[in-house]
Amino acid sequence: MKRIICIGNRFAYPDDFGMVIYDNLKKMDLDGFEVVEGGVGGMSLLPYFEDDTKVLIVDFGHKSLPKILTQKEIQKLDIDEYNHANSFLYMLKMLDKEYKIYLCQEEYDKKNIQKYINEILHVVKEI
Repeated sequence: MKRIICIGNRFAYPDDFGMVIYDNLKKMDLDGFEVVEGGVGGMSLLPYFEDDTKVLIVDFGHKSLPKILTQKEIQKLDIDEYNHANSFLYMLKMLDKEYKIYLCQEEYDKKNIQKYINEILHVVKEI
């Protein structure tokens, strides 16, 4: 089993990217994958990291970060305090679990969402 956690704000473009991906993945037959609507859950998503299921997080991200981030890359980020802006990254940095993050780094067109879904499915199969 592999888990895809889609995060973002459903009501704010382009931060809704994860929610658009979630809606599209839920329409697909993805045997062996659990798809989670993470929304803006932050710390409430912690239980999804407690077992040994492989995790891919899907989010809209900043261009200064790589498109695919690993646990080791997150741990290297200079995040030394917990605040609203970095709470999810702070939580991820503290986890002792391997995971990957897929970041959409561009304003996207919902008509072309299949391109991103294909990339995401390729990444999750590799973890």
